[in-house]
Amino acid sequence: MTCKRVVVLAAVAVLAASSASAQNIPKQLKTRLVVGVPIWRELPVRADIQKDYDRVWQTALNTLLEHNYDIATMEKASGYLRTTLNKTVVVLKDNWYYTVQISIKLVTSATDATRVEKIRLQVTGDVTNTDSKTGALKAFFRGHDQIVLQNLVQDLQAKLGAV
Repeated sequence: MTCKRVVVLAAVAVLAASSASAQNIPKQLKTRLVVGVPIWRELPVRADIQKDYDRVWQTALNTLLEHNYDIATMEKASGYLRTTLNKTVVVLKDNWYYTVQISIKLVTSATDATRVEKIRLQVTGDVTNTDSKTGALKAFFRGHDQIVLQNLVQDLQAKLGAV
């Protein structure tokens, strides 16, 4: 029992140290990565195209492809898209790595599954730092990339949002 408490206390200490040192993420990411639980943004779909599920789906898919993201998972029936981990948004040095993954979920009406009322969008950003000799993980931060998120929100809003 004592061993479990020590392990739990050590884990809490590591998490606290990681949170406290979030300001130690690479300078290139300080203006774009918001450390914490990645947020979901919701975009209302324009009334005149809400009933065209195929058009909304294809527009969401095409938008990701236009921004040069590769698709890892897509399930049209459930309205879910997720990209592969993209390592080229920001390339870092000194054993620091940054990856971005985007998720999109079409939200349909409770009474009509073919009517898309809004789109949910999440852009998860992960930062890792590894030891150059051992490859061991030295630091890890997760959050959302506010620049990629804003660019996608603006693009989708222009294509599907309010007039």
